[in-house]
Amino acid sequence: MTTGLDVSQLRGLAAVAPAVLAGGLWLSAPTARLRGAAFLAALWNVVGLLAVNAAAVQLGWWAFGTVGSMWAGVPVDVIVGWAVLWGAVPVLMMPWVTPVVPVAVLLAADVLAMDSLQPLVVLRPNWWWGEALAVAVCLLPGVVLGVATAHRRMLRVRATLQVVLFAAVVLFVCPTMTFALTGTGWAEEWHRVGGPWDMLWIQAGAVVAIIALRAVADFVHHGGTPFPWDPPPALVTGGPYAYLANPMQVSGVALLLIAAAVFGEPALVLAAGIAAVFSGGIAGWSEREHLRGRFGDDWIAYRRAVRDWLPRWHPCPQQPAARLYVAASCEPCRDVGSWLAARRPAALRVVAAEHHPGQLRRIRYEAADGTVLAGIRAVGAALAHVSLGYAVLGWLLRAPGLSGLLQLLADAVGAGPRGVPEPS
Repeated sequence: MTTGLDVSQLRGLAAVAPAVLAGGLWLSAPTARLRGAAFLAALWNVVGLLAVNAAAVQLGWWAFGTVGSMWAGVPVDVIVGWAVLWGAVPVLMMPWVTPVVPVAVLLAADVLAMDSLQPLVVLRPNWWWGEALAVAVCLLPGVVLGVATAHRRMLRVRATLQVVLFAAVVLFVCPTMTFALTGTGWAEEWHRVGGPWDMLWIQAGAVVAIIALRAVADFVHHGGTPFPWDPPPALVTGGPYAYLANPMQVSGVALLLIAAAVFGEPALVLAAGIAAVFSGGIAGWSEREHLRGRFGDDWIAYRRAVRDWLPRWHPCPQQPAARLYVAASCEPCRDVGSWLAARRPAALRVVAAEHHPGQLRRIRYEAADGTVLAGIRAVGAALAHVSLGYAVLGWLLRAPGLSGLLQLLADAVGAGPRGVPEPS
């Protein structure tokens, strides 16, 4: 059974009807946070559905009978409408109905109506695989991200999903759009990658990504995420923020520039420039006005000490005060403490572990913002109080996975846990 509409009518309906529905719900949304959550859910689905549909076309699960405004055989306007329907609509309906209901309705509609969308969508025998993949990768995670953001729940889950989303935008969407403008594709571009310079650029990109993840982790530690509608309730001035006011935006621009160097695409330099102008212009102005209103004099003092795009060499004094507990009875530990103290770290005191109220077995870092770390991670956090070069090393030492491996290696060469005697 088909609708009887031609492909242009179906295409217009698929693109416009979800926008009209979401627009009405958007205007009636009670809070800006709910609208921001809906935007995140829709953006997740835009990125995911573009990738899933491109894969579905290549694998022969279905095809689109359209021409114009296409990418990889996929009509972009149809995908945007689909993403709005799957992402924004269930989230915007939350004031009236639980998201389970619209999700169930959308799933049932797909099952019952997909076969009737010819000639817009032509299904193949194995189309169920593509549908299952789209639901698992796009619909469900997008709704979870939107609901968690709207209700301030599952902080680590929503922060992780945001990191995946923004990484996909920077490392997949922006290069893909650039390649489309220059008439190339991922297959052609990957064949150009190789040689020692490309490997060095890729390693530099990994360091930049770790710095960005450190900034996100500091936001999460203070109860928020990088998304403007989901910020932490406290002013974050430690970690990368002790050196730079917007480390995540700078990292995104740097990753685009590194991608331009790896792929040899000057157009990606233009994309990085556009991202920088947006971050430093409209987004930067909005954030400054918002943060000044929330934090007042504290934010003003902090912003006088740090810049937007040029990092400090030494950390700003407004970062949270911390202590590094080092055992005086352990010669290697004592040497680490003496080395750090000799460099006069900002907002950090090196204290004998023997005077800690608890029984310590490793070097321990404790900050006024509640950060508590031990071993290699503690040393990494302490290095961030010295200077920018040591801070980058410290953030690498705290990177997930790498920190655990380094701790195992340190323990193997004699830096394992040990008892600390009571002070005499």
